[in-house]
Amino acid sequence: MGFWLKKAITAMILPVPLACLLVLAGVMLRRRAPRLALGLMVAGPAYLLLLSFSPVSTGLANALEAHHSSWQPGAPVEFVLVLGNAHTSHPERPATAQLSGTALARLLEGVRVWRHNPEATLVVSGSRGADPAPHAEMMRLAAMELGVPAERIHTFPEARDTEQEARFSGALVGQAPAVLVTSASHMDRALLLYQRQGMNVTPAPTDFMAQPTRPWYFSARNLWVSQRALHEYLGQLWLAIKS
Repeated sequence: MGFWLKKAITAMILPVPLACLLVLAGVMLRRRAPRLALGLMVAGPAYLLLLSFSPVSTGLANALEAHHSSWQPGAPVEFVLVLGNAHTSHPERPATAQLSGTALARLLEGVRVWRHNPEATLVVSGSRGADPAPHAEMMRLAAMELGVPAERIHTFPEARDTEQEARFSGALVGQAPAVLVTSASHMDRALLLYQRQGMNVTPAPTDFMAQPTRPWYFSARNLWVSQRALHEYLGQLWLAIKS
């Protein structure tokens, strides 16, 4: 119940749904409270415009991504833990082409770490969601396409979110040296969840979003970056409430 409640609340208060709700509320209140209605109808588009502004989107993302450096070879690694994201099944395409951009970025970084530690186990995870194939299986196939032997890959196809990924990994990894691979904006929350399972993982952030454009630039990409950043802030808030 908590999983679906979290998803529903998040879906409703992300930028586009929230802006639409503000406009809709303004339309419904235009006769009862015309001034409030006008303010709401202006607030929705203004909110989207603000989040599509380059300094705003870059600032939101950079506040999440600036805490961890990219992984560098050094200490031995026994497990490379790659967090899942999303995919869309197209059997006629290679597995790497079926992954979302975020999932592919995470997997590529995980394979990079694994190539420096070829005796390590690459762990991929993710449930099927609305797709017929579990995300972990698609990640496994893509990793094999990228040169990782099947016997070096472990999957968690039941994991629906980061909390479950951390719990499943905890039983497998224990105190063994491990590297955690996820999007840079997601790393703080992921590290906390994995540390709560007793693991001492080294961060390997990837999929960086904080790439500023011209200071005056408004774009759909900036809005997308803001949305992803706000999604992560909401995830951190939810984790703090549950703690």
